[in-house]
Amino acid sequence: MTPARIKSSAVKCTTFLRAAAVAASALAATFAAPARNVGLKVPVAAPLAAARSNANIGGIEFTFGSASARGADVVGGTVSVQGVASPLAEAHGFKPTEEEACANGLRDALERFAAAARAAGGHAVVGIVSTYNGATIDDPAQVECRVGSSKVLVPLSGVIVRALPAAPAGTP
Repeated sequence: MTPARIKSSAVKCTTFLRAAAVAASALAATFAAPARNVGLKVPVAAPLAAARSNANIGGIEFTFGSASARGADVVGGTVSVQGVASPLAEAHGFKPTEEEACANGLRDALERFAAAARAAGGHAVVGIVSTYNGATIDDPAQVECRVGSSKVLVPLSGVIVRALPAAPAGTP
């Protein structure tokens, strides 16, 4: 091997080793990054209205907050569901905001509730509350959504009933 050829091989080897070191550093940084898990409060009104027009919901009613379960004729007991959605860009290039992704996750949870209610012979899911890692958020106007790097979760629990409980006297 000539000295010029040896030098050329050494330069190629050094260039390769530098590129490998950069790639290894990038890979290590990727695995060292902490997982994303951000909690957001999502109003239920708009996603609930959109879900009611969905054929998968099919006449099942929903009420939020544990107080809404009082006096209900329970048929299916308590059921827990986890709505799932994606925070990533869709195939058409649209990337939902965190709020939009959470609303999609809530609609998915409502579809899962509706399927469980139908299977149990119920016509409503009442007392819906957010349940995440053993903590319960009992709010009739909003639920908790967990936004990660690759998916959005909306964990909920509710009670399957025959019909919505009658409103107390004096309630409009």
